[in-house]
Amino acid sequence: MQTFGIIGLGKLGLSIAIGLSTQGRLSWTMNRSLEQRNAAKFLLSVSLPMYPSLSSIKEPASCMILAVADNAIAEVSEQLAAHFGSRLNDVIVMHCSGAKTRAALKACEEQGAITMSLHPYQTFAMATAKNFKDIPWGIEYPPIEPFRTIAEQFAQDLVYTLGGKLVTLSQETLAHKPLYHASAVFSANYLNALVGFAAQSAVQAGIDPQEFLPQILRRALENAIAGLKQLGTGKFPLTGPISRGDTDTLREHLASFRALPNPAEILRPYCLIGIATAEFACAQGVIDATKCKAVVELFEQALHS
Repeated sequence: MQTFGIIGLGKLGLSIAIGLSTQGRLSWTMNRSLEQRNAAKFLLSVSLPMYPSLSSIKEPASCMILAVADNAIAEVSEQLAAHFGSRLNDVIVMHCSGAKTRAALKACEEQGAITMSLHPYQTFAMATAKNFKDIPWGIEYPPIEPFRTIAEQFAQDLVYTLGGKLVTLSQETLAHKPLYHASAVFSANYLNALVGFAAQSAVQAGIDPQEFLPQILRRALENAIAGLKQLGTGKFPLTGPISRGDTDTLREHLASFRALPNPAEILRPYCLIGIATAEFACAQGVIDATKCKAVVELFEQALHS
């Protein structure tokens, strides 16, 4: 049976560990942080080996998953190569970065490992195996057989066990992989920031964000998802004053922000996001260039006044 070892017990690594552990597929985990290891003990099998360092790992698993920070992948790969040497021959080593390609695992590959990158296109606010249900995993395989087929078998085993689906990334996507990752950042991180700013504005207006925001957010997200089906047609749904080129209403917003005790907290993000939205509306044909210019100039003046 194929076995898995996980290096890194952050939210992503722990989510994978929980999913594999419940299926009896996890051999060990490794994490330097005692605090994170202790937290993981409450969510994983009590008999599961948890190593405090790479050098303490006794044997490589059939597949080792690097769920570490992007800037640590190459270093961890080098340390694994130094620790296991030729014992990495035909072992699968994968990382979960959305921005890095499998080239970051070069040191392990030089010791005979079969390397790949496998990125779950999801946001991980908390550690739970439910994070993976129905999500796509962008994968980069080794280009040469039989290594590609071997890697694919492990990837299918992992992803299908967790309830996701595999999507092979094209060479074009791999050549611009940071853009692929940026699309996920827009979808998750920036969306949360927008909701946070909306909540701040609601509080300043004296209304309860929990009462007023959920329904409009749900409808807006539904509209945005519907717009994905029409992407590139100029029909992406946009509403509100920017979609009408209504600078009078926007001036009223800005005047209200300026009257707050700490106006920059909301005024600056409102203007920056407003500029981007106006330019997007213009590109989609929602407003013409003249209205776009008027909106952008209004926001730029507010930023520098």
